[in-house]
Amino acid sequence: MTVLEQHMYRDPLEVLIKEESRSCRGCIHEKQFTAFGNPVMVCTAKDEKQKRRNHGKRCKSYGERKCG
Repeated sequence: MTVLEQHMYRDPLEVLIKEESRSCRGCIHEKQFTAFGNPVMVCTAKDEKQKRRNHGKRCKSYGERKCG
């Protein structure tokens, strides 16, 4: 049996917005590459030590893509 977090019992749109607000999805630094035939998402932003960030968790370098 799976126990869901409290926010998962709300309106599906609110759940989606909460989940997306913690992810990198839509960031200008998010790029997709193909490695060994599989798509891999990476973050191209670098931290203050010039090391590449891990992809998946939103950081202070997050910036939204412009549409159009």
